[in-house]
Amino acid sequence: MATECSNAALYSSLGFCKGKPLLPGIRTRVYYIPKSDIVKFPTLPETATENMASLATYTGSFEIAAEKKWKYIDLVDNKGKIESESQGDFPARTFVNKISLVHPETNEEATGFARQANADDFVYLVQTRNGKFRVLGNESFRTDTKPKQDSGEGVSGDFGTTIEIEVTDVCPAPYYTGEIVTDEGTINPKS
Repeated sequence: MATECSNAALYSSLGFCKGKPLLPGIRTRVYYIPKSDIVKFPTLPETATENMASLATYTGSFEIAAEKKWKYIDLVDNKGKIESESQGDFPARTFVNKISLVHPETNEEATGFARQANADDFVYLVQTRNGKFRVLGNESFRTDTKPKQDSGEGVSGDFGTTIEIEVTDVCPAPYYTGEIVTDEGTINPKS
């Protein structure tokens, strides 16, 4: 018996309206949580269910353990971008998703985070300038967090804690529209 495969219904045109402003970059706050605090991950569809966008958007919310909440890292403005690229050989290709974040401090708290994150496994929610959240981290592959610190030099040198994040995924940094429960309250990206 032959396997029936058809991708024709998946594809749609990728248009662009000239004059529409696009805002590159990310906002100045990223949320993170250790994977050990996640009870259940939202899901990505295997195939497009409504349109092409549905193929890149998680369905549902992260279910996190009781009393656990998403934490945040404040960032230096205009430093940091999400990058995704295909890796591997056909037909077993995946994506490697990367981001470099810069926190302005090298104080005890930032140093403690760097020490712990160096050996832990996280999921990060990164908000782009247009307000949408993208996910770096998933339940299938380990998220590699590599912090580094720079004390700066002179009177105006760059300094702070840089956090390099890299993770393999089946999708380029998927979109997330579920709830984000933080110490400051719940963020609802859909609203």
